[in-house]
Amino acid sequence: MVPGYDRDHAERTSRIVIALAKQLELDPGRFTDLEVTCLLHDLGRAGMDPSLFGLIFRLAEEHGVPVRPPEMQIRYPTVAEGDACKHFLDLMMPVFHDRGIEVTPAVVDHVSMRFDFRGRLRRVLAEHEPKLSGWGISVKPWMVKIMLYYYYPALMKDEPAEVRHMGMMLVAGENFEAYNNKARARDYYLGREASLASVFSTLDRFEQAGVVKPEVMLALKRLTAAGRLDQLIKESRGMQPDDPLPSEVLVFQQTLGRR
Repeated sequence: MVPGYDRDHAERTSRIVIALAKQLELDPGRFTDLEVTCLLHDLGRAGMDPSLFGLIFRLAEEHGVPVRPPEMQIRYPTVAEGDACKHFLDLMMPVFHDRGIEVTPAVVDHVSMRFDFRGRLRRVLAEHEPKLSGWGISVKPWMVKIMLYYYYPALMKDEPAEVRHMGMMLVAGENFEAYNNKARARDYYLGREASLASVFSTLDRFEQAGVVKPEVMLALKRLTAAGRLDQLIKESRGMQPDDPLPSEVLVFQQTLGRR
């Protein structure tokens, strides 16, 4: 439906999040809207060139430049949200110059995806709204807030606890899939091939920052320890269904089961 959209990542994310929702005993009446939210959560990233995206933000990380809106806000509190994209480009201009990288409209668009994800997501949603409506799919305002929670957690402050929990489930499930995803790791996470232990080490930082509550992380760990996400891990890593899980996964599952 949307050229350049990572449907496999979105579909696997939705399966993880629905498993979390069942584990946490979310109202089943929410499941359909939650699944739609998960399937559409990454529309703001549609059409990105993974190699260009990886180059821009790999260089930024190497030079200590913030690569996400919350990090930019903490480091530069006087920079307004609407100016974050320009500020990032200003910070990176000497690096781009040294590397011979021209700041083309494509470069600006890729930076905008990260620092104006809210605007880009809403533009793509609006573009495809007629087709979604024709399929009987309605994207409600609270669903958009869940999609945006990873980048803009403050948007959730006035939402009911159940909606906030769904945002946390999406952050946990989306990142669990992404950091296990070999193709995504190559394209977006600077070539890192994460072990299951390092995946959870990354996810634990969301809990420490208060973005994901302990009960959500505990539910994800229990699902993993019980082997209920084994097939998803295999799919994310490009393995065949009958392939045995790597020993590092099996060992870490055992350590999770003893916690």
